[in-house]
Amino acid sequence: MPSYRELAGAIREVLLRGAVAPRRQVLPIPGGSFLVMPAADQEVVLCKLVTVEPQKGPAVQAEVWAKRLSDGKVFHLPGEELTRRRTAALSLLAAETLALRREGALLVVGPGAVGEAHLEAFREAFPLTRVLVRGRGRERVGAFLAKARALGLPAEEWRGEEVPEDVAFVVTATPSPTPVLPERVPEGVFLAAVGSFRPEMREVPEALVREAALYCDTEDALLEAGELQGVERPVVSLREALLGKRSEGRFVLFKSVGHALFDLAAVRAYLGL
Repeated sequence: MPSYRELAGAIREVLLRGAVAPRRQVLPIPGGSFLVMPAADQEVVLCKLVTVEPQKGPAVQAEVWAKRLSDGKVFHLPGEELTRRRTAALSLLAAETLALRREGALLVVGPGAVGEAHLEAFREAFPLTRVLVRGRGRERVGAFLAKARALGLPAEEWRGEEVPEDVAFVVTATPSPTPVLPERVPEGVFLAAVGSFRPEMREVPEALVREAALYCDTEDALLEAGELQGVERPVVSLREALLGKRSEGRFVLFKSVGHALFDLAAVRAYLGL
C-alpha cells in the first residue's frame, strides 16, 4: 500500500502533467447525494461512485472501477480507503507546499475515518508535538485519541473556545452546514478544510476566510465550497501553488472538495504506474 507521501507525490505528478476529469455529477437521492466522478489519462481510465447519506453509518460509501489501458485489465478498488487516504495525502501535499510553520500541534475537528487519515499523514511528514481532537461522538473521539497515543503522540480532547497557540496544523473533516471553528486561529496556521463539499455547507467562519491566504484543490471548489462563495479576491489552486503562485493572508486556508484527478493519482499509485 502506498504511503501518504507516495500518494502526495502521485497527486503532484497528475496535477502538473495533466489528465482529463470533468466536473463531477451530483444527483439528489432520498436523504443524501449520489456522486459520479470519472477521470482518464494515457494509461488509466476510472469512475468513482459515491453515496453520501449523513443520517446513516457509514455516511459515505464509495467504490472505484479502473481500467488499465495497456492490457485492458479492470480493477475494483476499495473506494472508502482510497478516498480517505488520497484526501489526507492531498492535504499533506498542500501543507508541504504552503505551510508557514513546520512543527507544532495538530488539531482535528471531526474524528472519523478521514480525520484519522489526516492524523496518520501529518504524523508521517511533520514533527508533531501533540494532537487535539473535537467531535460529537464519544466513541469516535476515544478511538481517535487511542490512535494518536499509539502513534507515540500526546493527545487530548479540545474543549476550549480558542485554538491554542501551539497549534500549527488544523484539519476540519465534518459535513457541517455551520462553522466548527472559532473566528480566530494562531498566526501562520495551516488549515485544511476537507469536510464540506456543497455551497450550503461551511466548516470555516467567514471571519477566518477574510483573513486567510486562500487556496483550493481545483477550480471546481470555487463553485462547490460554501466557504468560497462570494469571495471577491483571488483563490489560488493547488496546481498554481505548485508552480509558484501564492496568496496573501495571516494564515493558510486550503479548501478541498475532492476531485476525480486525485482518485486517478491514487489509482496510479496503487497500481504502481
